[in-house]
Amino acid sequence: MKIKSLLLGSAAAMFAVSGASAADAIIAAEPEPVEYVRVCDAFGNGYFYIPGTETCLKLSGFVRFDIKFNSNKDSYSTNTRGRLNIQARESTEYGDLHAYVRIEGDNSPDLNDKSSYDGGAVIDQAYAELGGLIFGYTETTWVSSKNGGKSGFGTHSSSGLAYGYSQANQIGYNLTGGNWFASITANDDGDTATYMPDITGRVGGVFGGMTIYAAGGYDQSAENFGVKLGLNTDIGAAGNLIVQGFYADGPTRWGANAGPVGAATTHTPEWSVLASYQHQFAPNFKGSIGGQYSYDYYNAALAGTAPIASASSGVDSWAIEGVLVWYPVDNLEVRGEIRYTDFSSGTLAGAAYGGGDATTGLFRLQRNF
Repeated sequence: MKIKSLLLGSAAAMFAVSGASAADAIIAAEPEPVEYVRVCDAFGNGYFYIPGTETCLKLSGFVRFDIKFNSNKDSYSTNTRGRLNIQARESTEYGDLHAYVRIEGDNSPDLNDKSSYDGGAVIDQAYAELGGLIFGYTETTWVSSKNGGKSGFGTHSSSGLAYGYSQANQIGYNLTGGNWFASITANDDGDTATYMPDITGRVGGVFGGMTIYAAGGYDQSAENFGVKLGLNTDIGAAGNLIVQGFYADGPTRWGANAGPVGAATTHTPEWSVLASYQHQFAPNFKGSIGGQYSYDYYNAALAGTAPIASASSGVDSWAIEGVLVWYPVDNLEVRGEIRYTDFSSGTLAGAAYGGGDATTGLFRLQRNF
């Protein structure tokens, strides 16, 4: 009996302890449901929804390495650039609400400036759009418009030859029809002595594979204007032709501006015409050839000049370029460019200019994403 009582008592004690432990056990909470990233196909490839919102986000950019040479300076240089593009889009009752931010940094080593070995990042572009309204910092309408398609920039090369590339703080409006487009913007030129902005505009139409357009700009600081007419057309299944003509009534941001070889300042030609033809030899290989002739650069330099409409320098210039681009694999670009430029003699910035020529080249490796 004593043994039986002892066994029963032990069993009861164990049961009590186990019962208490069961009562005190911690029950793990159910895991929160995971919201996986959803693809957003409303605005094209690469967009995804920001979790918990109806805003679509896209990331893109590149890593680029350039080797350049210049016969006039008898030198070569290298540059590495990293770029990150961030886009956010969503649909509203007033049209698409779009924001674009471009962050990029360059590294161009200079033996005499050790700080150049660590390039800093900058906000290269930041703008927003709602329907046709656009505001922020990006290329001026003289260069391109967001609704202009193939009506922007210069030739098929990386630099595009001389077409007056510029960016500015701006506010404007884009109008788009069935096969036509128009845009006008007010641009801050940095002249704090006046309240007036520079005004630029662009208008054009698309007819099959052909885009015809005109652009103009008024430079309120110099009180001069520039205009250009352009054509971008497909030729057959593999060719593309760009032609642009420029006129400026004096030194202005809105012209086919160039820096004469050996000169320290940039000047505007009265007239200029450029043309470029590109051929797609294979799906992953293309090449182009382009040229430009500019007539009678204005004597005064662009920066800080008073209004001048007639002081000509007598300096003309011409340039020719060749470009080959190969994509050995998707998203990897191998580019080679060579350019020859020649300026005649004359008078620039009030001093005698003996003219000059230069051969420049570029070899590039670029990984896009």
